[in-house]
Amino acid sequence: MNPFRGLIAYPVTPFHHDGSVNFPELHRHVSAVAGSPVDAITVLGSSGNFAYLDRAERREVITAAVEAAKAVRPDVPVCAGVSAVGTRELLQNIDDAAAAGVDGLLVSTVSYYPLTDEEVAAQCVAAARQSPLPMCLYSNPRTTQFSFSLELVAELAAEPTIVAVKESAADAEVFRKRYEHLRRLLPAGSKDFSHGMSGDPLIADAGFAADAWHGGPIAVLPAHYRVLRDALEVGDVEATDAARAALAPLMGYFGTLRPLSNLYGLARAAGIDAGDPRLPLQPLPGSSLRELARLLEGIEAFLPAERATAGE
Repeated sequence: MNPFRGLIAYPVTPFHHDGSVNFPELHRHVSAVAGSPVDAITVLGSSGNFAYLDRAERREVITAAVEAAKAVRPDVPVCAGVSAVGTRELLQNIDDAAAAGVDGLLVSTVSYYPLTDEEVAAQCVAAARQSPLPMCLYSNPRTTQFSFSLELVAELAAEPTIVAVKESAADAEVFRKRYEHLRRLLPAGSKDFSHGMSGDPLIADAGFAADAWHGGPIAVLPAHYRVLRDALEVGDVEATDAARAALAPLMGYFGTLRPLSNLYGLARAAGIDAGDPRLPLQPLPGSSLRELARLLEGIEAFLPAERATAGE
């Protein structure tokens, strides 16, 4: 089974005031997400602050998340980000994640110097051959300074374990065109390959369901995104418009705030004891936190209160 399909939640890694990982809250948060209507969970994506954790912390976070999720819902796929600047460290992270019992791996092209297509291809192939676990490539040029071409994705999809890619686009129509083009490029036998949508404003606009939605806010508002995706998939225009209208004010403001800090602020506004992202990243100012809380209150009536957030 491909674990990178459907509604995929990316929880934050909660921190104490001193910057250490808040494992009790991590357990509570992941347990709540596992009990929500998501299709899979991925820890240590950008949302999980992976770049600011050392190897031991990553291993502990993955282990704790797998245990928490599987205790609530044994069949929920739990995947983990394993990205690293160096290929040696990437392969070590893969070994650690596999030992912790994950169901899939997420790899992005983290680098200091921008990488070439040849360097990225070699690293991805090495990662794919390190473990039999299914792997998702993450095209995140805003952060990594590297954008996967569709031709490169199709080339790498020849590796049996590379089963997915997640990416954003300028708008839903651009994504749809890329989606259709990649389908034509993929090698024979790639029917299960997942081309997933990332980018919070793009997903909230809900112009295209794609094979998957990947997002941090999904871990905070899983029921809202479930309603939105389900309505879009069945072609229920009225329900799609209602769900989109409920999310639009909150996610519109969310998108104007500093990335990652905005997700920690949203989590806190939803009752998750997320703490602040690790230094040098700064938390949102109080005015932004109050506005997120106000906008979040505005969408609570959209769903029954007991289903409104994963943090309750």
